[in-house]
Amino acid sequence: MKKAFYTIFTFVIIIIIWYKLSLTANPLFIPNPLVVFKDFKILISDGTIFIHLLYTFRRIMIATCLSGIIALPLGLLVRNSKIAKATIYPIIMLLRYIPVTAFYPLLIMWVGIGEEMKIAFLFIATFVYMLPSVVLALEEVNEELIETGLTIGMNKFQIITRIQLPSTLPSILNSFVMMVGIGWTYCAVVETINAKYGLGYIIHQATARGKTDLVFMSIIVIMIVSFVFDNLCKFIIRHVFKWRYVNDNNR
Repeated sequence: MKKAFYTIFTFVIIIIIWYKLSLTANPLFIPNPLVVFKDFKILISDGTIFIHLLYTFRRIMIATCLSGIIALPLGLLVRNSKIAKATIYPIIMLLRYIPVTAFYPLLIMWVGIGEEMKIAFLFIATFVYMLPSVVLALEEVNEELIETGLTIGMNKFQIITRIQLPSTLPSILNSFVMMVGIGWTYCAVVETINAKYGLGYIIHQATARGKTDLVFMSIIVIMIVSFVFDNLCKFIIRHVFKWRYVNDNNR
């Protein structure tokens, strides 16, 4: 309860400071929070904000799900194959240093400017972090558990399904939630070309027209939705995998 109070208090202070600054600054640089709130009310009342939110959320979820579907088996392969670990693992670790935005013009040339390009870009943006996260989670599995499984006669498939996946699933799901957050950070990039809907599209169009209030509004919506989604998913993960967080709950 006290933590929630401090959080709300901090946000109130930030809004007050924002309001005070907006009174003396050019609205092109710092819009009045009351104007931003008015824009938000208008877009909610006519349902426009929900359409834009749905388009952005759908793109992010499709890309992130594809990222997870490919990263999990590839991570298991690297963890359980010496050859894959020697050949693929170094490349996986290098993925984290890829400048993702460099793929944007390349994807336009390769797949055009439609939905495929947007999803492909978001897939790359999440995959380069998802795959190393999966591998690192699998590396943290206690080696003694695997040796015990082999001792009692488990085969490779049983080791994966009964030891590795159950042990790492909470961490992998948390990584998935984090990748969704990364997808939100890139929506302003991917929705700048040939997009009719999306929060990134609003940011791009509002910036071009000097409507900074709409830019602020879109950024705030992204922050709120990301915060709610992140905490809701983490609550579900902690509830489903209670055994993983017993020590945290007892602190």
